Amino acid sequence: MSRTTRRALVVSLAAAGLVPLTNGTAHASTLAAVVPTAPVYTVVQEGLTAEQAEKLARTAGIGNALRPDGSFSFTDPRRFARVPGTAVERGKDEDGRATVSEAVDFTALARTKALPDDEALKLAKNLLPVPDGYGARPVVDHTTLDQSDTRGTLLRSYNLDTTVSYQLTLGDVPVVGPGAKVRASFAGDGSVVQLGQAVRQIKRSGEVPIVSPARAQETCTQLYGARTKQDTPVLGYYAPALGATDANGQGAVAQLLPHYICRPVDGVSETSSYGGKLVPASPATAPTVQLKASGDGRTVSASAGVKGGTGPYAYSWSSSSVPLDLPKAQIQYVGQNRYDPRDPQKTFTETLTVTVTDTNGLATTAKVDLVNLQGDASSSGVQGGVGGTLASNGIEQTVDEWQCAQDSADGYKSVMQSKGHSVAFDWRGPLAWEKDFKDKNQGGLDASYADKVDAQWYTGHGWSGGFTFKGAHDDGNITPNEARWGDDNLEWLQLESCQVLRDTNGKKDYFGRWGQAFQGLHLLNGFDTNAQCLNGGTGRRFASYLFPEKLGWWTTRDALTVQQAWGTMAADLEPAGTRWRSMSPATYKVATGQWVTNLGDYYWGQGSVGPDIRPGSTINPLQGFFSVSGVS
Repeated sequence: MSRTTRRALVVSLAAAGLVPLTNGTAHASTLAAVVPTAPVYTVVQEGLTAEQAEKLARTAGIGNALRPDGSFSFTDPRRFARVPGTAVERGKDEDGRATVSEAVDFTALARTKALPDDEALKLAKNLLPVPDGYGARPVVDHTTLDQSDTRGTLLRSYNLDTTVSYQLTLGDVPVVGPGAKVRASFAGDGSVVQLGQAVRQIKRSGEVPIVSPARAQETCTQLYGARTKQDTPVLGYYAPALGATDANGQGAVAQLLPHYICRPVDGVSETSSYGGKLVPASPATAPTVQLKASGDGRTVSASAGVKGGTGPYAYSWSSSSVPLDLPKAQIQYVGQNRYDPRDPQKTFTETLTVTVTDTNGLATTAKVDLVNLQGDASSSGVQGGVGGTLASNGIEQTVDEWQCAQDSADGYKSVMQSKGHSVAFDWRGPLAWEKDFKDKNQGGLDASYADKVDAQWYTGHGWSGGFTFKGAHDDGNITPNEARWGDDNLEWLQLESCQVLRDTNGKKDYFGRWGQAFQGLHLLNGFDTNAQCLNGGTGRRFASYLFPEKLGWWTTRDALTVQQAWGTMAADLEPAGTRWRSMSPATYKVATGQWVTNLGDYYWGQGSVGPDIRPGSTINPLQGFFSVSGVS
């Protein structure tokens, strides 16, 4: 890197808050006059080839888990995040389906020894060398089992494995996205229980001028709206999901280009995260979009005109009234023409959004509003919009303007329906109500929606005290004191939302917060840390892990438990260091001296499912909770 180039990059990083505005050779005012630039990286190879994956599998002593897109994703269903247990009792649930009570095997747990951190680091370094051109910051942590009583008091903890994941960088700038994943989890004997790699080989190939952080912050404000405060965005690189064909090392992404990562301020904690939406740091490299739409009160027609960027383009449409799966430039669809079916007196505003993404992952988002699905509207797009900090089945998704959230819900729905499981309802944006999750005895509608189905998928904003909704039905938040899940039906609730299962004081206080909500609910899946939505298909990936993976008649991967599916999805797609968590109720069987949990549940039809356990909020020494958590 030349001295001038280095100075320019220092200026851009300093303005983003990454490095101080000085290099010891020139005054800051002199450096500030240099037009800021950032490197561009050309893709040399898309993921792993078949030969490389076979070598990786042999070295790791595991089966070859190469995906056609060039990523590698191995999970040992017998050992990863698996709490040792014993089947102790059989019964039936409220619908007459067979259940199997599984007790925790504490004798086996006592024999479980986690691999020391330094040994795990050495194994990871030898097994997963960082590709040329990248820097890597290792994050070492554990998959952990915790137990509490019904008051939420922590009783004991066990480390089940040791995980090493890498935060990849390019020139000391973070790389984010599903195409920047390198991690491994080890059992106590050093054997591999989970391994994932999804990364491109690259080489540096020039530079592009970039806008100032202040300019990028203006774009972040446009994406989030003026009501959301923004801290200064930081520079990064976005790595889209891999896209090879038959693991041939070739994909459509030609370059990794610089982005700014928005930092929206959390309205609850008044702090900002680094997991916000991404905006192109070099607008000249990104596409521009002109959206036009018209409606006659029932049918909406729309078109997206695109210029710039690098084709071919991907088109993703989202509606605030109906799910859309129309990946083309011109669309037509029938909207929700009775306003809100649960409150028909309200005037309904249809918000139509299109996100156009070029072949290198640069996105531009445009949206228009049609009152009562009528009239004409047009809009120029805002460059950016990638990502954001993010049986019968139900879907509620409250950030309909986020394409990654729409994709997550669409993917979950698609997999479930393809496996023959119904989706009873699918509410998005303003049609997703807090009342749908609120206890029926407190005026809520959970018996008709969230608690009527076996599994529920939610995507939206959250914090340690609950998760959020648009509008006021009854209000904008569901909190633990309003939730009583499972007394009608719900077994598994998935919250793709930040910090809902956060340990805020180091004493596992999420047990005490959410314990009262368990009235038959088997598992609450969520995150301790922020969860990021980076167009990685989280809903689709989670749902696919609930079922076996087959190649013709051959089963290449068995179905995972619901808890394993959640952790493996996070390991595949969430940034390094993200902590996921699954919380289960427990009851003590006096006759056998064993604790029974739902941690070993499979989805219906794929393996054993435990009975309903209702510890609720009553102080009872024979009941309590367990949780399993790990890092991506």
